[in-house]
Amino acid sequence: MKNFLFIAQYPNMMPNADLIRRSLQLQRKMVLGGILLLGFLSSCRKDDQNPESLMEQFLSTDSENEQITQFEEDGAEVGMDQRVSLGDASEMLSASRCANITRDNVSNPRRITINYGPVNCLCRDGRYRRGVVIIEYTGARGVAGSTASMSFSNYFVNDRGISGNRNLVFGTSTQGNPLRTTQFNLSITHPNHNGAWTRQGLRVREKIAGDSTVTLMDDVYLITGNGSGSGPNGITFNHNILTPMRKEGSCRWLVSGSIQFSRNNQTSRALDFGNGACDDQATITTSNGVRTITLP
Repeated sequence: MKNFLFIAQYPNMMPNADLIRRSLQLQRKMVLGGILLLGFLSSCRKDDQNPESLMEQFLSTDSENEQITQFEEDGAEVGMDQRVSLGDASEMLSASRCANITRDNVSNPRRITINYGPVNCLCRDGRYRRGVVIIEYTGARGVAGSTASMSFSNYFVNDRGISGNRNLVFGTSTQGNPLRTTQFNLSITHPNHNGAWTRQGLRVREKIAGDSTVTLMDDVYLITGNGSGSGPNGITFNHNILTPMRKEGSCRWLVSGSIQFSRNNQTSRALDFGNGACDDQATITTSNGVRTITLP
């Protein structure tokens, strides 16, 4: 009875077939739009987490890790060289002497501390550092049989956190050049979405020029070695230097050489640093072809 009175009093509010049909069509469009939006967002998330994309990011930054390692080990050698004053050593490493270097020649093994301070310090390789690098060593710079170990305390390079250790042994190559063999076990944490990467392995650095001076700018190294590591989303990788990588003290980037990576023991790709030009370009070769990337 109440429903009858309601309809009688408000006849314009009675539902009709056309109104119901339009309402159902609108609801279907809204549902379909929601499904498409969810699919798009899901696709974006998959792209963001694509292991291939993450691996390419790693390939571009792994070369930078090589250069960071080179700079830090060069810094260790500078600190070990008693001919170089602490002030000159700081100037060789940092643009405004913001690296505070101390030597402890009494302890055994002897110790060098490179303290970049709690805020970013611009270094000679164009990268910003903060935190502390600790080197304990025996022997002297360039003397075969000398050893050094490196560790880190709250250490960051361009806001990437670096922890772990390196162990260095100094020797002489068959050509009579200074040789530096490094075993490393490192963790590198990126500040944004790239997550944490680990790197373990071996590097052999042969200095083929610049040994007669204490400056780093005229040094030239050929680098060989291999290793393994892991990254976000279950990525694991192995790497092997195919042709020696050339690092010149006057250039920010590696200028030549190539390194091969295999991801999760399946896909192989090669990163090639060029033919000797000092630039930020490298190529990645996969089964799908060759593409050029810009190095950080």
